[in-house]
Amino acid sequence: MEYKALLIDDSKPVSYFNKVVLERSAKFSSIEVARNGLEAIEALDAGYLADIIFLDINMPVMNGWEFLEHYQQRANHNIPIILLLATMPRQAEQDKLATYPFVKGVKKKMLSPEMLEEVIDQMISV
Repeated sequence: MEYKALLIDDSKPVSYFNKVVLERSAKFSSIEVARNGLEAIEALDAGYLADIIFLDINMPVMNGWEFLEHYQQRANHNIPIILLLATMPRQAEQDKLATYPFVKGVKKKMLSPEMLEEVIDQMISV
């Protein structure tokens, strides 16, 4: 089975690298890249049906926290979200994340094939 992913990160090199990891996995038929939360909301509003969202937090225009707030207000907010962060969140941020049941994990910012397999096994049930 092939899936659709939405990558949300303002760093072009990070997005490119993560997109390549997703493409090489051969498990994704479609990968949409958004440079900030607003572009991601617009993609979802335009009908992009992702099976999983990979989200950065620190971005211009609409950061990851703002995206999570907007996403939570959507009628259909059951797409699992994996945060991709450079550093692990502090306790206050972890507590805040607990209020978003659709956030299914926090991983290091750069995807790896092994990490992707783990995420797919846990979140999408291959």
